Amino acid sequence: MAIKKHVASEHEEEENSERWLLTYSDMITLLLALFIILYSMSTIDAKKVAKMAENFGTAMGNGYSTNANATGTGTGTGTGTGTGTGTGTGTGTGTGTGTGGTAVNPDALDQVYDVLENYVQKNSLQNSVGLVNSDTYVKIHLKDTLMFIPDSAKMLPSSEPVLHEIEGALSQVYDRIDYITISGHTADVGEHTVASDQVSWRLSTERAITVMNSFVSYGMKQDKLSIQGFAHFSPIASNLTEEGRAKNRRVEITVVKNPPADKTESKAN
Repeated sequence: MAIKKHVASEHEEEENSERWLLTYSDMITLLLALFIILYSMSTIDAKKVAKMAENFGTAMGNGYSTNANATGTGTGTGTGTGTGTGTGTGTGTGTGTGTGGTAVNPDALDQVYDVLENYVQKNSLQNSVGLVNSDTYVKIHLKDTLMFIPDSAKMLPSSEPVLHEIEGALSQVYDRIDYITISGHTADVGEHTVASDQVSWRLSTERAITVMNSFVSYGMKQDKLSIQGFAHFSPIASNLTEEGRAKNRRVEITVVKNPPADKTESKAN
Protein backbone atom coordinates (compact mmCIF):
# COMPACT_ATOMS: atom_id res chain seq x y z
CA MET A 1 0.00 0.00 0.00
CA ALA A 2 2.85 2.28 0.83
CA ILE A 3 4.43 1.49 -2.51
CA LYS A 4 1.29 2.62 -4.42
CA LYS A 5 1.21 5.92 -2.54
CA HIS A 6 4.85 6.48 -3.35
CA VAL A 7 4.32 5.82 -7.09
CA ALA A 8 1.28 8.11 -7.17
CA SER A 9 3.23 10.84 -5.43
CA GLU A 10 6.09 10.62 -7.94
CA HIS A 11 3.65 10.75 -10.86
CA GLU A 12 1.93 13.82 -9.43
CA GLU A 13 5.27 15.57 -8.92
CA GLU A 14 6.23 14.85 -12.54
CA GLU A 15 3.00 16.40 -13.81
CA ASN A 16 3.51 19.47 -11.63
CA SER A 17 7.08 19.91 -12.90
CA GLU A 18 5.88 20.12 -16.56
CA ARG A 19 3.01 22.52 -15.92
CA TRP A 20 5.27 25.56 -16.39
CA LEU A 21 5.68 24.61 -20.06
CA LEU A 22 2.01 25.38 -20.64
CA THR A 23 2.39 28.81 -19.12
CA TYR A 24 5.53 29.45 -21.15
CA SER A 25 3.88 28.39 -24.41
CA ASP A 26 0.91 30.64 -23.68
CA MET A 27 3.26 33.55 -23.13
CA ILE A 28 5.17 32.84 -26.34
CA THR A 29 1.89 32.65 -28.25
CA LEU A 30 0.77 36.00 -26.85
CA LEU A 31 4.11 37.60 -27.66
CA LEU A 32 3.96 36.23 -31.20
CA ALA A 33 0.49 37.63 -31.64
CA LEU A 34 1.66 40.98 -30.28
CA PHE A 35 4.60 41.14 -32.69
CA ILE A 36 2.36 40.21 -35.61
CA ILE A 37 -0.01 43.05 -34.71
CA LEU A 38 2.85 45.52 -34.35
CA TYR A 39 4.36 44.41 -37.63
CA SER A 40 1.07 44.76 -39.47
CA MET A 41 0.66 48.26 -38.06
CA SER A 42 4.13 49.27 -39.22
CA THR A 43 3.89 47.77 -42.73
CA ILE A 44 3.73 50.47 -45.43
CA ASP A 45 0.46 50.51 -47.33
CA ALA A 46 1.39 50.24 -51.00
CA LYS A 47 -1.68 52.18 -52.08
CA LYS A 48 -0.82 55.00 -49.70
CA VAL A 49 2.72 55.09 -51.03
CA ALA A 50 1.45 55.17 -54.61
CA LYS A 51 -0.93 58.00 -53.74
CA MET A 52 1.85 59.89 -52.02
CA ALA A 53 4.10 59.46 -55.07
CA GLU A 54 1.32 60.68 -57.33
CA ASN A 55 0.73 63.74 -55.16
CA PHE A 56 4.46 64.42 -55.13
CA GLY A 57 4.51 64.24 -58.91
CA THR A 58 1.58 66.65 -59.04
CA ALA A 59 3.27 69.12 -56.74
CA MET A 60 6.60 68.92 -58.52
CA GLY A 61 5.35 68.93 -62.12
CA ASN A 62 7.93 70.93 -64.03
CA GLY A 63 8.27 72.94 -67.21
CA TYR A 64 6.18 75.63 -68.87
CA SER A 65 3.38 74.82 -71.21
CA THR A 66 0.83 76.82 -73.17
CA ASN A 67 -1.97 74.76 -71.70
CA ALA A 68 -0.30 74.75 -68.24
CA ASN A 69 -0.09 70.91 -68.10
CA ALA A 70 3.17 69.08 -67.48
CA THR A 71 4.24 65.63 -66.38
CA GLY A 72 6.24 65.21 -63.19
CA THR A 73 8.28 62.15 -62.23
CA GLY A 74 8.51 60.80 -58.69
CA THR A 75 10.33 57.89 -57.07
CA GLY A 76 9.26 55.75 -54.16
CA THR A 77 10.55 52.86 -52.08
CA GLY A 78 8.78 50.34 -49.91
CA THR A 79 7.02 47.02 -49.83
CA GLY A 80 4.19 46.16 -52.17
CA THR A 81 3.35 46.98 -55.76
CA GLY A 82 1.78 49.95 -57.42
CA THR A 83 2.63 53.13 -59.27
CA GLY A 84 5.70 54.77 -57.88
CA THR A 85 6.66 51.86 -55.58
CA GLY A 86 9.28 49.12 -55.58
CA THR A 87 9.15 45.54 -54.39
CA GLY A 88 11.05 44.43 -51.32
CA THR A 89 13.99 46.68 -50.68
CA GLY A 90 14.44 47.74 -54.30
CA THR A 91 13.74 51.20 -55.65
CA GLY A 92 11.00 51.72 -58.22
CA THR A 93 10.22 54.69 -60.42
CA GLY A 94 6.71 55.99 -60.94
CA THR A 95 5.18 58.78 -62.98
CA GLY A 96 2.45 61.18 -62.06
CA THR A 97 0.58 63.76 -64.07
CA GLY A 98 0.92 67.20 -62.56
CA THR A 99 0.21 70.81 -63.32
CA GLY A 100 3.12 72.75 -64.71
CA GLY A 101 3.90 76.40 -64.12
CA THR A 102 1.65 79.03 -65.66
CA ALA A 103 2.92 80.17 -69.02
CA VAL A 104 4.67 83.47 -68.71
CA ASN A 105 3.08 86.26 -70.69
CA PRO A 106 5.34 87.26 -73.59
CA ASP A 107 6.62 90.81 -73.77
CA ALA A 108 3.88 93.09 -75.09
CA LEU A 109 6.06 94.54 -77.83
CA ASP A 110 7.31 91.15 -78.98
CA GLN A 111 3.74 89.89 -79.05
CA VAL A 112 2.59 92.78 -81.27
CA TYR A 113 5.58 92.35 -83.56
CA ASP A 114 5.12 88.59 -83.94
CA VAL A 115 1.39 88.85 -84.67
CA LEU A 116 1.82 91.56 -87.29
CA GLU A 117 4.89 89.96 -88.85
CA ASN A 118 2.94 86.74 -89.38
CA TYR A 119 0.06 88.72 -90.85
CA VAL A 120 2.35 90.62 -93.24
CA GLN A 121 4.07 87.42 -94.38
CA LYS A 122 0.80 85.56 -94.80
CA ASN A 123 -0.76 88.33 -96.90
CA SER A 124 2.41 89.28 -98.85
CA LEU A 125 2.37 92.88 -97.62
CA GLN A 126 6.13 93.27 -97.25
CA ASN A 127 6.17 96.11 -99.82
CA SER A 128 3.41 98.05 -98.07
CA VAL A 129 3.88 97.39 -94.35
CA GLY A 130 7.17 97.72 -92.50
CA LEU A 131 7.92 96.67 -88.91
CA VAL A 132 10.69 97.78 -86.57
CA ASN A 133 11.15 96.22 -83.13
CA SER A 134 13.30 97.49 -80.25
CA ASP A 135 13.47 97.20 -76.48
CA THR A 136 11.07 100.10 -75.88
CA TYR A 137 8.90 100.36 -78.98
CA VAL A 138 7.48 98.73 -82.08
CA LYS A 139 7.07 100.96 -85.12
CA ILE A 140 4.66 100.10 -87.93
CA HIS A 141 5.16 101.82 -91.31
CA LEU A 142 2.11 101.98 -93.59
CA LYS A 143 2.70 103.25 -97.14
CA ASP A 144 0.16 105.69 -98.48
CA THR A 145 -0.36 103.58 -101.62
CA LEU A 146 -1.92 100.93 -99.38
CA MET A 147 -3.84 103.34 -97.19
CA PHE A 148 -5.06 106.49 -98.98
CA ILE A 149 -6.25 107.99 -102.21
CA PRO A 150 -3.38 110.16 -103.56
CA ASP A 151 -3.19 113.64 -101.96
CA SER A 152 -6.16 112.76 -99.77
CA ALA A 153 -6.94 111.54 -96.25
CA LYS A 154 -9.70 109.29 -97.57
CA MET A 155 -8.83 105.65 -97.03
CA LEU A 156 -8.70 102.99 -99.70
CA PRO A 157 -10.68 99.75 -99.22
CA SER A 158 -7.37 97.85 -98.99
CA SER A 159 -6.57 99.65 -95.74
CA GLU A 160 -9.52 98.26 -93.78
CA PRO A 161 -8.33 94.67 -93.12
CA VAL A 162 -4.80 95.89 -92.34
CA LEU A 163 -5.95 98.46 -89.78
CA HIS A 164 -8.36 95.96 -88.29
CA GLU A 165 -5.54 93.46 -87.77
CA ILE A 166 -3.29 96.10 -86.23
CA GLU A 167 -6.05 97.26 -83.89
CA GLY A 168 -6.66 93.70 -82.74
CA ALA A 169 -2.98 93.13 -81.98
CA LEU A 170 -2.70 96.42 -80.07
CA SER A 171 -5.88 95.89 -78.06
CA GLN A 172 -4.58 92.55 -76.78
CA VAL A 173 -1.62 94.26 -75.10
CA TYR A 174 -3.22 97.66 -74.45
CA ASP A 175 -2.96 97.34 -70.67
CA ARG A 176 0.74 96.41 -70.88
CA ILE A 177 1.96 99.35 -72.97
CA ASP A 178 2.41 103.04 -72.18
CA TYR A 179 1.09 104.84 -75.26
CA ILE A 180 0.49 104.67 -79.01
CA THR A 181 1.46 107.52 -81.32
CA ILE A 182 0.05 107.78 -84.84
CA SER A 183 2.00 110.13 -87.09
CA GLY A 184 1.40 111.23 -90.66
CA HIS A 185 4.16 112.07 -93.16
CA THR A 186 4.24 113.48 -96.68
CA ALA A 187 6.97 113.83 -99.32
CA ASP A 188 8.87 116.92 -100.37
CA VAL A 189 8.03 117.52 -104.02
CA GLY A 190 10.19 120.64 -104.29
CA GLU A 191 7.53 123.29 -103.65
CA HIS A 192 8.30 125.43 -100.62
CA THR A 193 5.61 128.03 -100.40
CA VAL A 194 3.51 128.87 -97.38
CA ALA A 195 0.45 127.44 -99.10
CA SER A 196 2.13 124.18 -100.12
CA ASP A 197 3.58 123.70 -96.66
CA GLN A 198 0.17 124.25 -95.08
CA VAL A 199 -1.29 121.62 -97.37
CA SER A 200 1.48 119.21 -96.38
CA TRP A 201 0.95 119.85 -92.67
CA ARG A 202 -2.79 119.45 -92.95
CA LEU A 203 -2.62 116.28 -95.06
CA SER A 204 -0.16 114.53 -92.74
CA THR A 205 -2.25 115.41 -89.67
CA GLU A 206 -5.57 114.44 -91.24
CA ARG A 207 -4.21 111.05 -92.27
CA ALA A 208 -3.05 110.37 -88.71
CA ILE A 209 -6.49 111.35 -87.41
CA THR A 210 -8.18 109.08 -89.97
CA VAL A 211 -6.18 106.07 -88.77
CA MET A 212 -6.90 106.91 -85.13
CA ASN A 213 -10.64 107.21 -85.86
CA SER A 214 -10.56 103.79 -87.51
CA PHE A 215 -8.99 102.24 -84.41
CA VAL A 216 -11.59 103.87 -82.17
CA SER A 217 -14.42 102.67 -84.40
CA TYR A 218 -13.09 99.12 -83.99
CA GLY A 219 -13.31 99.46 -80.20
CA MET A 220 -9.85 100.60 -79.12
CA LYS A 221 -9.61 102.76 -76.00
CA GLN A 222 -8.46 106.34 -76.52
CA ASP A 223 -6.63 107.24 -73.30
CA LYS A 224 -3.23 106.13 -74.65
CA LEU A 225 -3.62 107.42 -78.21
CA SER A 226 -2.00 110.52 -79.68
CA ILE A 227 -1.59 111.87 -83.21
CA GLN A 228 1.17 113.85 -84.90
CA GLY A 229 1.63 115.50 -88.28
CA PHE A 230 5.17 115.99 -89.60
CA ALA A 231 4.41 117.21 -93.12
CA HIS A 232 7.53 116.46 -95.22
CA PHE A 233 10.05 117.32 -92.50
CA SER A 234 10.80 113.79 -91.25
CA PRO A 235 11.80 111.75 -94.31
CA ILE A 236 13.14 108.20 -94.15
CA ALA A 237 14.40 108.20 -97.76
CA SER A 238 15.60 110.67 -100.35
CA ASN A 239 13.00 112.99 -101.85
CA LEU A 240 15.04 113.25 -105.06
CA THR A 241 13.57 110.04 -106.51
CA GLU A 242 10.01 108.87 -106.90
CA GLU A 243 10.86 105.67 -105.05
CA GLY A 244 12.19 107.66 -102.11
CA ARG A 245 9.18 109.97 -102.06
CA ALA A 246 6.87 106.94 -102.07
CA LYS A 247 8.59 105.68 -98.91
CA ASN A 248 8.24 109.07 -97.25
CA ARG A 249 4.49 109.21 -97.83
CA ARG A 250 3.42 107.09 -94.92
CA VAL A 251 1.67 106.73 -91.60
CA GLU A 252 3.69 105.44 -88.66
CA ILE A 253 2.17 103.77 -85.63
CA THR A 254 4.60 103.69 -82.71
CA VAL A 255 3.78 101.45 -79.76
CA VAL A 256 5.84 102.45 -76.72
CA LYS A 257 6.52 100.51 -73.54
CA ASN A 258 8.95 102.22 -71.20
CA PRO A 259 11.23 100.01 -69.09
CA PRO A 260 10.51 99.75 -65.34
CA ALA A 261 11.87 102.59 -63.22
CA ASP A 262 14.42 100.40 -61.44
CA LYS A 263 15.92 99.26 -64.74
CA THR A 264 16.08 102.84 -65.99
CA GLU A 265 17.87 103.96 -62.84
CA SER A 266 20.38 101.10 -63.01
CA LYS A 267 21.26 101.98 -66.60
CA ALA A 268 21.71 105.63 -65.62
CA ASN A 269 24.09 104.66 -62.84
